[in-house]
Amino acid sequence: MRLAAVLFLGLALVACGVTRQARDVRQSGFLGDYSRLVPGPDGGARKLYQNPSAKFASYDKILLEPVTIWTGEGSEMNDLAKEDRQRVANRLFELLHARLAKDYAIVTAPGPGVLRVEAAITSAERSYPILDTVSSIVPIGLGISTLKAVATGKPAFVGEASAELRLSDAASGEVLAEAVDSRVGTKNPTGLFDKWEDVDAALTYWSDRLGYKLCVERGATGCVAP
Repeated sequence: MRLAAVLFLGLALVACGVTRQARDVRQSGFLGDYSRLVPGPDGGARKLYQNPSAKFASYDKILLEPVTIWTGEGSEMNDLAKEDRQRVANRLFELLHARLAKDYAIVTAPGPGVLRVEAAITSAERSYPILDTVSSIVPIGLGISTLKAVATGKPAFVGEASAELRLSDAASGEVLAEAVDSRVGTKNPTGLFDKWEDVDAALTYWSDRLGYKLCVERGATGCVAP
């Protein structure tokens, strides 16, 4: 089973009708080279790339990099309080950490059998990273608060929520897979996510789907789809 056809369904942030896939995706600059990305399968990421030599079953450890937020001129994300941007980045990191830790040892340094996972929340073409918005490293076992519980403002910036993901060999740096996707809200006529629960549901589904597809790809049993 080709990973490109299944793994990056995790970037289809659809949960309980909360979101739908956007018609187009923008390139923020997070991935750098977008020329090798091709259209994804129905229900999966809009654009993706898989290294034909990738052997994901050979990885038993994950190095999860802090989640970053990339934004550009005119982005609604710029109007979001710094504290709320931080909480969104932290929330995605926490969810990814919690899900991937069920199947992998989470490590903090490169080495043999270590898969590096890098994720970014993006919002516009020609974006740039917000240097003060990098997710905190969350200790294993720390409780996770939903965005509804901690956010202070309205999440209008995720009227169109975009994300980019890169998986690479942590030791060699070889890129194994990349994906880009964008979601829009469906709860109201504007297409905006007007509730933090919507954002939380999307990020939760994203994380769970990635974990599930990695489980399937390495040939494990008991993989539970979200």
